[in-house]
Amino acid sequence: MVLHSSSDSVLRNRNLLQVLHQILDVLSKFAKNYNKRLNFSKFASYLKLNPSEVEEIIFLLLDFQELYETTLNKYSLKKRINNNQVYLVTEKIQKLNSIPLKIRMSQSHINQFNDIIYFFKHVKRGKGFDVQTNGTDLLKNVKELCDFYPYCFQEQQNGLVYPSKFGLKLGELLLSYKKSNKNIKKIDIEETQIVVDSCE
Repeated sequence: MVLHSSSDSVLRNRNLLQVLHQILDVLSKFAKNYNKRLNFSKFASYLKLNPSEVEEIIFLLLDFQELYETTLNKYSLKKRINNNQVYLVTEKIQKLNSIPLKIRMSQSHINQFNDIIYFFKHVKRGKGFDVQTNGTDLLKNVKELCDFYPYCFQEQQNGLVYPSKFGLKLGELLLSYKKSNKNIKKIDIEETQIVVDSCE
Protein backbone atom coordinates (compact mmCIF):
# COMPACT_ATOMS: atom_id res chain seq x y z
CA MET A 1 0.00 0.00 0.00
CA VAL A 2 1.39 3.43 -0.97
CA LEU A 3 0.40 6.32 1.29
CA HIS A 4 -0.12 9.69 -0.37
CA SER A 5 1.70 12.70 1.02
CA SER A 6 -1.40 14.75 1.79
CA SER A 7 -2.40 14.93 5.47
CA ASP A 8 -6.01 14.03 4.60
CA SER A 9 -4.90 10.84 2.88
CA VAL A 10 -2.63 9.85 5.78
CA LEU A 11 -5.43 10.49 8.28
CA ARG A 12 -7.86 8.45 6.17
CA ASN A 13 -5.45 5.52 6.02
CA ARG A 14 -4.95 5.64 9.77
CA ASN A 15 -8.70 5.62 10.27
CA LEU A 16 -9.03 2.59 7.96
CA LEU A 17 -6.43 0.75 10.03
CA GLN A 18 -8.47 1.48 13.14
CA VAL A 19 -11.56 0.22 11.33
CA LEU A 20 -9.75 -3.01 10.42
CA HIS A 21 -8.84 -3.53 14.07
CA GLN A 22 -12.49 -3.03 15.04
CA ILE A 23 -13.62 -5.51 12.39
CA LEU A 24 -11.10 -8.12 13.55
CA ASP A 25 -12.27 -7.64 17.12
CA VAL A 26 -15.89 -8.23 16.07
CA LEU A 27 -14.95 -11.28 13.97
CA SER A 28 -13.25 -12.82 17.01
CA LYS A 29 -16.71 -12.97 18.62
CA PHE A 30 -17.53 -15.83 16.20
CA ALA A 31 -15.67 -18.13 18.60
CA LYS A 32 -18.26 -20.59 19.99
CA ASN A 33 -20.94 -18.63 18.09
CA TYR A 34 -20.45 -19.98 14.57
CA ASN A 35 -24.20 -20.25 13.95
CA LYS A 36 -24.57 -16.47 14.32
CA ARG A 37 -24.59 -13.94 11.47
CA LEU A 38 -22.80 -10.61 11.37
CA ASN A 39 -24.88 -7.88 9.77
CA PHE A 40 -21.96 -6.27 8.01
CA SER A 41 -24.12 -3.64 6.32
CA LYS A 42 -25.31 -2.38 9.69
CA PHE A 43 -21.80 -2.61 11.13
CA ALA A 44 -20.38 -0.71 8.14
CA SER A 45 -22.96 2.01 8.65
CA TYR A 46 -21.87 2.31 12.29
CA LEU A 47 -18.25 2.60 11.11
CA LYS A 48 -19.29 5.19 8.49
CA LEU A 49 -17.86 3.22 5.58
CA ASN A 50 -18.97 3.94 2.03
CA PRO A 51 -20.03 1.04 -0.27
CA SER A 52 -16.69 0.89 -2.11
CA GLU A 53 -14.80 0.66 1.18
CA VAL A 54 -17.11 -2.11 2.37
CA GLU A 55 -16.41 -4.16 -0.76
CA GLU A 56 -12.68 -3.52 -0.55
CA ILE A 57 -12.50 -4.56 3.12
CA ILE A 58 -14.57 -7.72 2.57
CA PHE A 59 -12.38 -8.64 -0.40
CA LEU A 60 -9.27 -8.08 1.74
CA LEU A 61 -10.60 -10.27 4.57
CA LEU A 62 -11.54 -13.11 2.23
CA ASP A 63 -8.23 -12.78 0.41
CA PHE A 64 -6.34 -13.13 3.69
CA GLN A 65 -8.47 -16.14 4.60
CA GLU A 66 -7.62 -17.86 1.32
CA LEU A 67 -3.94 -17.03 1.76
CA TYR A 68 -3.81 -18.65 5.20
CA GLU A 69 -5.78 -21.68 4.01
CA THR A 70 -3.49 -22.30 1.03
CA THR A 71 -0.04 -20.70 0.85
CA LEU A 72 0.43 -20.29 4.62
CA ASN A 73 -1.60 -23.25 5.88
CA LYS A 74 1.51 -24.91 7.38
CA TYR A 75 3.40 -21.72 8.25
CA SER A 76 2.98 -18.72 10.52
CA LEU A 77 4.14 -15.17 9.83
CA LYS A 78 6.66 -13.61 12.20
CA LYS A 79 8.06 -10.11 12.46
CA ARG A 80 11.84 -9.77 12.51
CA ILE A 81 14.02 -6.65 12.76
CA ASN A 82 17.51 -6.63 11.27
CA ASN A 83 19.67 -3.51 10.82
CA ASN A 84 16.64 -1.30 11.56
CA GLN A 85 14.73 -3.00 8.74
CA VAL A 86 11.44 -4.77 9.44
CA TYR A 87 10.99 -8.15 7.76
CA LEU A 88 8.15 -10.66 7.61
CA VAL A 89 9.40 -14.25 7.73
CA THR A 90 7.67 -17.61 7.82
CA GLU A 91 8.04 -20.33 10.43
CA LYS A 92 6.71 -23.84 10.06
CA ILE A 93 3.84 -24.53 12.43
CA GLN A 94 4.74 -27.26 14.88
CA LYS A 95 2.15 -29.95 15.38
CA LEU A 96 1.22 -30.36 19.00
CA ASN A 97 1.29 -34.04 19.84
CA SER A 98 -0.36 -34.72 23.18
CA ILE A 99 1.58 -37.07 25.44
CA PRO A 100 -0.44 -40.09 26.62
CA LEU A 101 -0.61 -40.89 30.31
CA LYS A 102 0.56 -44.42 29.58
CA ILE A 103 2.95 -45.54 26.85
CA ARG A 104 3.99 -49.07 25.98
CA MET A 105 7.38 -49.50 24.32
CA SER A 106 9.04 -52.72 23.21
CA GLN A 107 12.54 -53.47 24.44
CA SER A 108 13.87 -53.11 20.90
CA HIS A 109 12.32 -49.63 20.62
CA ILE A 110 13.82 -48.72 24.00
CA ASN A 111 17.26 -49.79 22.72
CA GLN A 112 16.79 -47.90 19.44
CA PHE A 113 15.66 -44.75 21.23
CA ASN A 114 18.62 -44.99 23.60
CA ASP A 115 20.99 -45.16 20.61
CA ILE A 116 19.26 -42.20 18.93
CA ILE A 117 19.57 -39.96 21.99
CA TYR A 118 23.20 -40.98 22.55
CA PHE A 119 24.00 -40.20 18.90
CA PHE A 120 22.10 -36.89 19.10
CA LYS A 121 23.88 -35.72 22.25
CA HIS A 122 27.41 -37.07 21.76
CA VAL A 123 27.94 -37.44 18.01
CA LYS A 124 25.68 -34.91 16.27
CA ARG A 125 26.11 -32.49 19.17
CA GLY A 126 22.51 -31.32 19.05
CA LYS A 127 22.09 -31.29 15.27
CA GLY A 128 18.89 -32.78 13.88
CA PHE A 129 18.27 -35.87 11.78
CA ASP A 130 17.46 -35.71 8.07
CA VAL A 131 14.91 -38.53 7.79
CA GLN A 132 14.09 -37.69 4.16
CA THR A 133 17.37 -39.08 2.89
CA ASN A 134 18.17 -42.76 2.39
CA GLY A 135 20.74 -43.15 5.11
CA THR A 136 21.87 -45.37 7.91
CA ASP A 137 19.89 -47.82 10.01
CA LEU A 138 19.86 -45.15 12.72
CA LEU A 139 17.97 -42.73 10.44
CA LYS A 140 15.52 -45.50 9.57
CA ASN A 141 14.99 -46.05 13.30
CA VAL A 142 14.38 -42.33 13.83
CA LYS A 143 11.74 -42.36 11.11
CA GLU A 144 10.11 -45.51 12.51
CA LEU A 145 10.00 -44.23 16.09
CA CYS A 146 8.60 -40.88 14.86
CA ASP A 147 5.62 -42.82 13.53
CA PHE A 148 5.20 -44.87 16.71
CA TYR A 149 5.87 -42.09 19.24
CA PRO A 150 5.37 -38.67 17.55
CA TYR A 151 5.40 -36.87 20.93
CA CYS A 152 9.06 -37.91 21.36
CA PHE A 153 10.16 -35.92 18.30
CA GLN A 154 9.60 -32.58 16.60
CA GLU A 155 10.35 -31.30 13.12
CA GLN A 156 11.96 -27.88 12.93
CA GLN A 157 11.71 -25.25 10.19
CA ASN A 158 14.91 -26.54 8.57
CA GLY A 159 13.16 -29.86 7.90
CA LEU A 160 15.32 -31.79 10.37
CA VAL A 161 13.88 -33.95 13.15
CA TYR A 162 14.94 -33.40 16.78
CA PRO A 163 13.98 -35.11 20.03
CA SER A 164 11.20 -33.20 21.79
CA LYS A 165 11.54 -32.04 25.42
CA PHE A 166 9.69 -35.16 26.49
CA GLY A 167 11.88 -37.30 24.23
CA LEU A 168 15.05 -35.80 25.70
CA LYS A 169 13.85 -36.47 29.26
CA LEU A 170 13.10 -40.07 28.36
CA GLY A 171 16.41 -40.45 26.54
CA GLU A 172 18.46 -39.04 29.42
CA LEU A 173 16.80 -41.49 31.81
CA LEU A 174 17.50 -44.38 29.43
CA LEU A 175 21.16 -43.35 29.15
CA SER A 176 21.54 -43.20 32.92
CA TYR A 177 19.83 -46.59 33.36
CA LYS A 178 22.04 -48.19 30.74
CA LYS A 179 25.16 -46.71 32.31
CA SER A 180 24.26 -48.30 35.65
CA ASN A 181 23.05 -51.55 33.99
CA LYS A 182 19.57 -51.19 35.49
CA ASN A 183 16.81 -53.43 34.20
CA ILE A 184 14.02 -51.15 32.97
CA LYS A 185 10.39 -52.16 33.43
CA LYS A 186 8.67 -48.85 34.08
CA ILE A 187 9.69 -45.21 33.72
CA ASP A 188 7.75 -42.27 35.14
CA ILE A 189 8.12 -38.85 33.54
CA GLU A 190 5.87 -36.31 35.22
CA GLU A 191 2.33 -37.67 34.70
CA THR A 192 3.29 -40.20 32.04
CA GLN A 193 4.29 -43.80 32.69
CA ILE A 194 6.30 -45.76 30.13
CA VAL A 195 5.89 -49.53 30.39
CA VAL A 196 8.59 -51.63 28.75
CA ASP A 197 7.33 -54.82 27.11
CA SER A 198 9.90 -57.57 27.45
CA CYS A 199 8.16 -59.59 24.71
CA GLU A 200 8.82 -58.37 21.15
